[in-house]
Amino acid sequence: MSKPQASVTVVINSIAQAKKAQGIRVYNLSAGEPKLKTPEIVRKAAIKFVEAGDIPYPSPAGENVLRKAAVDRMARLYKTDYTTEECIITTGGKFGIYLLLEYLCGQNSPIKQNPNDEVSVMIPAPYWVSYPAIAKIMGGKPVIMKSTAKDGWKLTPEILRSSYNSSCKILFLNNGCNPTGIIYSRNELKALMDLAHELGLTVISDEVYSSLVYTDDEYVSCGSFTEYKDDIIVVQSASKSFAMTGWRVGFVMARKDIIEVLSALSTQSTTGVSLIVQHGAIGAFEHADEITTDVRVAMKRRRDVMMAAVKEFFNLDLPMPKATLYLWISLEDLNVHGVTDDEFCIRALEEANVATVPGSGFGQAGYVRLSFGAEEDDLHGGIAALAKFAKQFN
Repeated sequence: MSKPQASVTVVINSIAQAKKAQGIRVYNLSAGEPKLKTPEIVRKAAIKFVEAGDIPYPSPAGENVLRKAAVDRMARLYKTDYTTEECIITTGGKFGIYLLLEYLCGQNSPIKQNPNDEVSVMIPAPYWVSYPAIAKIMGGKPVIMKSTAKDGWKLTPEILRSSYNSSCKILFLNNGCNPTGIIYSRNELKALMDLAHELGLTVISDEVYSSLVYTDDEYVSCGSFTEYKDDIIVVQSASKSFAMTGWRVGFVMARKDIIEVLSALSTQSTTGVSLIVQHGAIGAFEHADEITTDVRVAMKRRRDVMMAAVKEFFNLDLPMPKATLYLWISLEDLNVHGVTDDEFCIRALEEANVATVPGSGFGQAGYVRLSFGAEEDDLHGGIAALAKFAKQFN
């Protein structure tokens, strides 16, 4: 196994935080999180549990009341039909993906004909930085499928079919997509699910941004295609929806036999998710509609602040991101030349104290991801500082 690579988004965010700890004014446009206080009801629920004093080992699959709350909300909002036994609570959505690939790429994988078969993992680009890295760690082979701005940065059935080979067993989908901010329509997803079924692919649908959609477009979960339920796995999270990024509460929804194996793997790793944070998440689900609305309204306002600043300081009219927390922008649009996206982002942090993330980390060189999850002053000041810095590359 090759040496694991650190997440570029985490590395840059860590450097930005270290500079801030030194008293340096840093505009952090890199962090993929809504910079909001965790709602009071969540904090109070966790504190109440702590004060009761009985904090034993957790169940590896998670508290049944939290599992039920998660699947019930998915059923109400997105017309899925998962049961409590078809859900596991994980240490963030990322660890859910880690467990899934540990199992599906391993020797006892249910998607292999022979234990030593290679598992190729199909990943649309631009992709979240951790998909290829986790696949490699688990012995899978990433098959990167390039989309384009012309395609709206979306995977199409034509791209999927042309990229497929007989070793391909898993398809990743990210809806809404980090870093591009796109969402798929029902017809687009139906075409992909039909083809995935035809090709015998297991679909892992990362839907952690489902609550952060800023348009009237319908959000469609892959789990709603119940005719293909056995071959579809949905990953969800409390992080973005409830402003609980540091609490590390994720959810995997899949058929029961997969959840049972993930639970067994949890017993040999984390033992399960801390009961303290699970009880905080239970409090969040009790007020889920209110909390997610507040988070979405705040992030939509911040998106609009960032886009107005981009218009003001770069004189750019760009399409509004429909979902997530990100503006995906090319160096060409920023009128930046003669430098790679890696160099631009590193120097922007070193010289202008603006933290951004290079597109190469997402599989698309020549682009930069800007997060509008930060506070509004940071967004306006950060874009102003970035524009001033970028002039030297015009």
